[in-house]
Amino acid sequence: MKKIIGILATASLPMVSFAQNHGFRIMDCVGCNEFGHNNSILGVFFILLIPLIWIFLAVGAFVFWILMLVDAIKHSPEKMKIIWIIVIIFTHIIGALIYYFIEKRPRNKKQAVEK
Repeated sequence: MKKIIGILATASLPMVSFAQNHGFRIMDCVGCNEFGHNNSILGVFFILLIPLIWIFLAVGAFVFWILMLVDAIKHSPEKMKIIWIIVIIFTHIIGALIYYFIEKRPRNKKQAVEK
């Protein structure tokens, strides 16, 4: 869990830096007029929304990886099963994508044609 938090914190550093450089100054803008600078909404966007999008994408990629690993265990031909499991485990999301496009997608198309 500490590794995941560290990775997510590291991934959000450029966004925090961008937000700090582009006006995340809520306290400075209390008395802003039309000539003052009031772009604190942009800073809030980059500090709150972008990391949430990264977390959503990371969880989605992990779920996809698990689904492809389970599919490889259940549905791969016996000769290729251990190879696909090793490829998916050691290459993570890239291996899961390769498995999806080489094995699962053609199998689904074949089953749809048979029905």
